[in-house]
Amino acid sequence: MKNQIPRSLPATLAVLLFAWGLLRADTPPNVVLIFADDIGIETIRAYGGEYDTPHIDSLAENGVRFDQGHATPVCTTSRTRLMVGTYNFKHYKAFAHLDPDLYTLPHYLKDAGYQTLVSGKWQLSGNGIYGGPGTYPNEAGFDEYFVWQVDRFLKGSRYWQPTLSDNGKAKTYCEDDFAPTLINDYILDFIDRKQDQPFFVYYTPVLAHDPWTTTPDSLDAKTTQEKFHGMMTYLDKMVGRVLQKLEEHELIDNTLILFIGDNGTHPQIVSERHGKPIAGGKWHTKDSGTHVPFLMQWKNTLPKGAVRSELVEVMDVFPTIASAVSQSTPHALDGLNLIPYATGEIDHTRDWIFMHYDPQWGSDYFNSPMPAARFIFTTQWKLYGDNRFYHTARDPLEAHPLSPETLSGESLQSYRILKDQFDAMG
Repeated sequence: MKNQIPRSLPATLAVLLFAWGLLRADTPPNVVLIFADDIGIETIRAYGGEYDTPHIDSLAENGVRFDQGHATPVCTTSRTRLMVGTYNFKHYKAFAHLDPDLYTLPHYLKDAGYQTLVSGKWQLSGNGIYGGPGTYPNEAGFDEYFVWQVDRFLKGSRYWQPTLSDNGKAKTYCEDDFAPTLINDYILDFIDRKQDQPFFVYYTPVLAHDPWTTTPDSLDAKTTQEKFHGMMTYLDKMVGRVLQKLEEHELIDNTLILFIGDNGTHPQIVSERHGKPIAGGKWHTKDSGTHVPFLMQWKNTLPKGAVRSELVEVMDVFPTIASAVSQSTPHALDGLNLIPYATGEIDHTRDWIFMHYDPQWGSDYFNSPMPAARFIFTTQWKLYGDNRFYHTARDPLEAHPLSPETLSGESLQSYRILKDQFDAMG
């Protein structure tokens, strides 16, 4: 596999990185990374969405709202991109699979002296059919884990009466137990136990992925839309509990908190954004499949209520967190450090985002709705590897491809720039 990054990091470098972090601040920042499941940008009130999300909105009010945040159109490709900080063509093998040879963000933070936890969805230990063995949470750098679907054969329910793995011990809970609450409870307990040392919480809620379900607060919901509304408000409630716990221990000011969606909303869900209906775009490469909420709060460092409109994406998470910890990364990453842009020190991130989207779902087995594609886009234009070209600012549903032979002026210039960049990716 080309451009593979080794998992091992020399101990001396780890010590230097941690020392650098200590020089930056009296206390290294805690890090809470919330990577929510199947929620596009239209699901959050701070972005003009219709659902009740006051706690998530507070991250925008007290931090930075990125209006052009993007992920890949499905979970695993986004999760590995985030964990490794490189383009998928460099590291991705198969759906539900994280290559065990890769050096990950939790490895980096663990080497930097952090206590590390993942609580929520895992689904990276391999699929048991193709791609080879994946990576268990402890192998990926987590000291503790409390997760759904650590193994495919242990899938069980992700909501009521769930099957969850607590540091290697699987348990199916009672019929009245609700996984999102149990997952959240584990995080609160971890913060209680680790409050006096730097910690990294990777919170991967199973909400608001299908199957559509009631929550403890929406037991009367009947329709798909009613259930989804209840799932969104319960997700927000769980985020609020984490924020409250950080406040309780007076940790909120020196905790870097990121809230990001892993891909677009499920196509069965239609949500209003700024009063206009938006059909979920999960699995598909249109804007509704990649455009996700992307919020960042760090009260000691970042401005309050700032809005940024440049392109950012999940690959930027690793270098951004590494910068917050030590202003250094152990190896070359393809993402960008967003701290200077968030603070206003610089006013530009990138001109385009490139995605190698090949989920390798195994369509013969799973009847996959996910066709592979390579594409590159700006806030205005998008070019695919098969030479389809769209003015997405005017045509977000990509219904009207533009023929390169008929282009002129701005459209021709934009096409040429994207074509050159696309070809340079190899």
